Amino acid sequence: MTPKLIIKTIIFILSLSLAWYFLKSDGLTPLVDKVLPVMFLAEFLAGCFYASFFTSPLSIAMFIILAQKQNPITLAIVAGLGAAVVDLAIVRFFKQEVNKDLNILAKSFRFYLINKMLKFFKLDFLLPLIGALIVASPLPDELGLFLLGASKLKYHQLFLLSYVLNTAGILLIVAPINLLLL
Repeated sequence: MTPKLIIKTIIFILSLSLAWYFLKSDGLTPLVDKVLPVMFLAEFLAGCFYASFFTSPLSIAMFIILAQKQNPITLAIVAGLGAAVVDLAIVRFFKQEVNKDLNILAKSFRFYLINKMLKFFKLDFLLPLIGALIVASPLPDELGLFLLGASKLKYHQLFLLSYVLNTAGILLIVAPINLLLL
């Protein structure tokens, strides 16, 4: 394991631990309650956190709290906007860094062989589909955007695709929470 991967793993574990602590201790609720009166700010921030692998546990903790008080559709629409803004920022400002990390990942998993096999068996549509599922999930959007071929998309196309996928993923998280609490 590289030192960079070890650091990223430690950060994610800390984020997961912090989210678990906030949910169990009810420490995030007062913060969300303070931000909640500012129309849509809490939802937008939760969406921004959803786009990054390191902060997605905190985002889901915020969604659990917000889903108890907000309409799940409105929550997903606003949070999807926050996630799409962060995805666009990641692609725009960190494109070289993300591409470098993803190229290392692609080489280590022999991605070119997988891609060749999928094309041979006419299953190459699976990569964009898997990419779309990754963007919709709390998994790292960078990997999903890579599989979608986001580097070939224009920024407005990328934003729209990211918005729709993230909104759908967030709705799949908050709707059951909201229904269970009715």
